[in-house]
Amino acid sequence: MKNRILRSLLSASLSIIPIILIVFILSLSEIAPIGNTFTRGDLGFNNYILLGVGAVIMIIGLALFQIGAEKGLSKVGEYMGASLSKQKRLIIVIIFAFALGALITCAEPSIMIVANQVNINKWALVFSIAAGVGIFVVIGILRIVLQKSLNVWYLFYYLLVFLLICLLQVDAQAQKFLPFIFDAGGVTTGSATVPFILALGAGVASTRGGKNSRESSFGLVGLASVGPILTMTILILVNPSGFSEYVVPTVDVSNIWSRFLVAIMPSSNFASMGSIIEVLMALMPIVIVFFVYELIFIKLPWKKVVQLLIGFLVSFIGLVLFLTAVSAAMNPIGLQVGFALGSQPKWLIIVVAFILGLVTILCEPAVHVLTSQIEDISDGQLKKVTVLIALSIGVGVAIGLSMARALFKFSIMYIIVPGYLLSFVLMFFVPDTYTAIAFDSGGTASGPMSVSFILPLIIGVYSTINNQTSGLSFYEDCFGVIALIALTPILAIQALGLASRYKEYSSYRLMREQLADSRNDEIIHFN
Repeated sequence: MKNRILRSLLSASLSIIPIILIVFILSLSEIAPIGNTFTRGDLGFNNYILLGVGAVIMIIGLALFQIGAEKGLSKVGEYMGASLSKQKRLIIVIIFAFALGALITCAEPSIMIVANQVNINKWALVFSIAAGVGIFVVIGILRIVLQKSLNVWYLFYYLLVFLLICLLQVDAQAQKFLPFIFDAGGVTTGSATVPFILALGAGVASTRGGKNSRESSFGLVGLASVGPILTMTILILVNPSGFSEYVVPTVDVSNIWSRFLVAIMPSSNFASMGSIIEVLMALMPIVIVFFVYELIFIKLPWKKVVQLLIGFLVSFIGLVLFLTAVSAAMNPIGLQVGFALGSQPKWLIIVVAFILGLVTILCEPAVHVLTSQIEDISDGQLKKVTVLIALSIGVGVAIGLSMARALFKFSIMYIIVPGYLLSFVLMFFVPDTYTAIAFDSGGTASGPMSVSFILPLIIGVYSTINNQTSGLSFYEDCFGVIALIALTPILAIQALGLASRYKEYSSYRLMREQLADSRNDEIIHFN
C-alpha cells in the first residue's frame, strides 16, 4: 500500500510540478509576470502562495483519486466487463453498459472543470456528454460482440459527425460553438473514464472478442469519444441560444484561503454547490447502479464490497480536493499568466504555448502506459523514447496552433477536417491495432493541466489582445485546444504504425533478395 501511495504521488507530481515551474520561470523572467515581488502582503506574493498551495492540494487530490479509482472505478469496470460478457440477454448488457458508461463520465474531472468554465446549465452539459459516452460504450461493446471492423465503424460515425456539423455551418451563431463541440469529445476520456472503459472492453473482448480478442479490446475509448461530439452537436442544433456569452472571470487573490473555502463548500443559497456536493452528485449514482447490478448478478464476497466502498471514498476525497484546487488556484493563475503573456510579441506567445505542450505531454502519466503498450505490440521496433518524442511534438504543435487560432482568428475546421481526413487515409495503410490504439490515445494526451491551466491561459491572452472580457467569440476562437490535443496523438501513432509497416516490408524485401542471391550462387553455369 505504501508503494502504491508513493507511486501515485510521484505520478501526480510529474503531471503538475513542471507546469508550476514554467509559471515561475515565465513570471520571474518578466515574460508573463504574475507578481514582481515576494513581499508578504503584496498581491504578487499572494499569487505565488496561491499557486504553491493549489499545486500541493492538486497533487494530493490527484494521487488520492488515482488510488481510489484503481480500487473502485477500475474494479467496477473489470467486474462489469467480466459479468456482462457472460450475460445471455443482450438487453441486460445494453442497459448496464449504458448506465455505468454515462454515470462514470459524470465523475470525470476534466468534464466538471470545463462545465464550470462555460455559461450554460452545468448539468445539462454534463448529462449530454455523459449520454453520448453511454450510447457509444454500448455501440463499442456491440462491435466487439459482433466482431466487426473497427475502421469501418470509425469511418461511419465520423462521417455522421461531419454531416451534422455541416448543418451547424448554416447558422452563424451555432457555428461559433464548433470548437467547444470537439472539445466535448476530448474531455470525456480521462482519469475516471479511461480505466473503466479499458477494463470493460478487455473483459468483453476476452470472452466474446473471438480469435482477435487482444486487438478487439482496443478502440472502445476512441469510439466513446465520438458520442459527446454527436450529442453536443444535436444539443446546439436544437437550442443554439442555450449558451450565454462567455464572461472572463475576475481574479481576486486578496484572501486566498476564502477562495478555497468558496470552492469547496456550497453557498448559502446553493447558487454555487461547491466541489463536495458536485462530486457527491457525480459518484453516488455510480455506486447505486453498480451495487444494484452486483446484488442481482455478481454477488461479490463482503470483503471485496468493502474494498470497493473504500475505493469510492478515497476517490471522493481526492476528487473534491483536486476540483477545489483547480477552481480556487489553477484557473485564476492560468488567466493571470494569459493576461500578462498577451502583451508579448505574437511569435513569443506561440513559442511559449509550444513549449508548454511539450512539457504537458511528457509529464502525463497515462502517456507512459501508452508508450509501453506500443513498444510491446511492435515487438520492440518502436521504442518508448521514439513514441514520447512523436507525441510531445504533436501536442506541442496542437497547443501552438490553438494559441495561433486565438491570435489570428481562423476556423478550427481548417485543422480538424484535414487532420481527420489524413487519419482516415492512414487507416488503410497501417495495422488495425495501431489505428485502434491511436484513437484510444487521444484521451491520454489531454490530462488535468490541459483543461485547468492551458485553456484559461489562452482565454487570458485572447482577452488582453482584443481588450475584451465577454462575448460568444471566446467559444469560437479560444476553445478547441482539447480537441487538437486529442487529434495529434492519433496522427502521431498512425505515423509510427506506418513506419513500423515500412520497416517490416523492408526487412521482408531484404530477406527475399538474400534468398534470391543464395539461390543464384547454387546455379551451375555451363560454358
